[in-house]
Amino acid sequence: MEPGAQRENLEVGIRKKIEHDVMMKASSSLPKKLALLKAPAKKNRAAASTSSNKAPS
Repeated sequence: MEPGAQRENLEVGIRKKIEHDVMMKASSSLPKKLALLKAPAKKNRAAASTSSNKAPS
């Protein structure tokens, strides 16, 4: 592995750890637990993406 690649992997790992810690701290201060949203089914995803691309009127 090249030294540059090791450094990049280390930076990514550190960033993920920081993001995880921030999310854990934020979720512990909320009155309700954070829930993961499930992706919509494939046939609904196409409809959702077209409706979300429309400009607000």
